[in-house]
Amino acid sequence: MSSRIRHLTFDCIEPYAQAQFWSAALGYIDDPANPNAPGDPEAVIIDPRGLHPGLLFLPVPEPKTVKNRLHLDLVPAVGRDVEVDELLAIGATLVDDRRNADGTGWVVLADPEGNELCIERAEAERPDHTPPVEEDERPMLRGLRTADERTMLEAMLEWYRTGVVHKVRDLAAHHAVATPLGSATSIAGLVKHLALVEDAWFHTRFAGHPDPEPWAGIDWDVDPDWEFHSAADDALEDLVAAYEASCERSRQAAAGHGLDELAAAPPGEPFVLRYAYVHMIDETARHLGHLDILRELQDGATGD
Repeated sequence: MSSRIRHLTFDCIEPYAQAQFWSAALGYIDDPANPNAPGDPEAVIIDPRGLHPGLLFLPVPEPKTVKNRLHLDLVPAVGRDVEVDELLAIGATLVDDRRNADGTGWVVLADPEGNELCIERAEAERPDHTPPVEEDERPMLRGLRTADERTMLEAMLEWYRTGVVHKVRDLAAHHAVATPLGSATSIAGLVKHLALVEDAWFHTRFAGHPDPEPWAGIDWDVDPDWEFHSAADDALEDLVAAYEASCERSRQAAAGHGLDELAAAPPGEPFVLRYAYVHMIDETARHLGHLDILRELQDGATGD
């Protein structure tokens, strides 16, 4: 059983003032569908990136009298000391300075109504900090602008297939299954989905073969997104191997067939092999873009 944190709720005297302080501290914004105004009975602010819970401020008649049982630890984008000075300037108060001469430590502040928060070192100030990795750029395809149609389609699809494997190289297991977008989308799920659509379009629909494992026997009416929901139980290296096996089945299914040849088992409207290539180039390129963004969100790695 698991749930997603939607809001962290603060009891307070002045919800609007508290929302203003925390918006400045975190870079949060008002909910565009319900902007805050002075005198409102409550106030809510949200992460504009959608990565973290919102903060909800509710009025109560009594002021804070004891230490928080819950507080927020903040890792600033700028340096720790700069962040402390900026928060003090907008209404925070100093509670305890735990900074050490060697640069370690943190600072305990309180917001305008006395709720404690800790300001830790920025990521760049930590000795174990690893800057974002700029991956090696993959060489672009050359010599295809005047190639024949079959050569062009096959080469483009292979370039994107290779990009999928390249993009998830050396990715930590917990990053592979993370779902930072509020849906079931994860890096592992996208790799498994791409294996599914490879088999679906070439092996099953075009060539007319039965569904291979693991797709055989899945009740898609019960769970249309089974590949995303089940990917968290698979090791990433196994998913990559399964994807590469699906791509090889696709190559075998297309080998020896003309681009104008009709599919043996289309799901509805007939299609030719050319359409399968164009569709898979589109789908693989689109999801490779998703993988690129998710990878950067998870561990900072960028590049092709």
